[in-house]
Amino acid sequence: MRVIILTSTFLRHHYVVNHVSDHLEVVAVLQEEKSFKPLLYAVNADAEAVIDKHFSERDESEVAYFSDHQKLTLRRGAPVRKGPPGIINDPNEIDQMSELSPDAVLVFGTGLLRTRIIERFAGRIINLHLGLSPYYRGAGTNFWPLVNREPEFVGATVHYLDAGIDTGPLIAHARPTFDPSDGPHDVGNKAIIAGADTLVRAARAHAAGILKPVQQTSKGRLYQRKHFSADAVRTLWRNFESGMIAEYLENQSERDSRIDLLSPPDVP
Repeated sequence: MRVIILTSTFLRHHYVVNHVSDHLEVVAVLQEEKSFKPLLYAVNADAEAVIDKHFSERDESEVAYFSDHQKLTLRRGAPVRKGPPGIINDPNEIDQMSELSPDAVLVFGTGLLRTRIIERFAGRIINLHLGLSPYYRGAGTNFWPLVNREPEFVGATVHYLDAGIDTGPLIAHARPTFDPSDGPHDVGNKAIIAGADTLVRAARAHAAGILKPVQQTSKGRLYQRKHFSADAVRTLWRNFESGMIAEYLENQSERDSRIDLLSPPDVP
């Protein structure tokens, strides 16, 4: 199975690319620089310190989980290109991708794909979205469940990509295995690991023609970057300090029963 991966440049993105490359034939990788600058949302020096600490600890946690993935290790020497935000929608890039005739285009951690690329690869774009759709959509979809004291909605979703915001037909979900000692970045990184494995399984099922995607009928909660703030970060950390994860694990079965989860079919 030939796949192109559209992603970004952080360690978590390297991990997903390398994991996919271990299992599928990756014929090209296009990395788009991240455009989200969290410190822009700081209203004063105190807010800046809170936000900076949160994201510095996220980076440290990524190193702890994904330090073996400083570099991409593509097995077949596929070309890798990096570019600024929006490069994935560049017409020349789309033409070059089309010439490779991929069976699927796998997406993780980019900005929004525009009409041109969606139409060029219609029915072949599979997105790994952090967060459980349709319950949380948009930006920070594993951040806001923790702010809202709902860790049961932390995870990842694999879906066909359409022109909406995380609205395409659902293929599968993945969730982390929680431990009472987990911090927010542990939970997030565990979700990435589970999501990468599910993405590979979903891609194989897509190639085999055995997927049965489910249309989303609920819009869930939509969060955008403008909703992010230092106060939200403070609330998240207070939730962990007050035992949110242990509280959830005490009633995990009951709380998880509110969620409809999908698994990709196994390829014979």
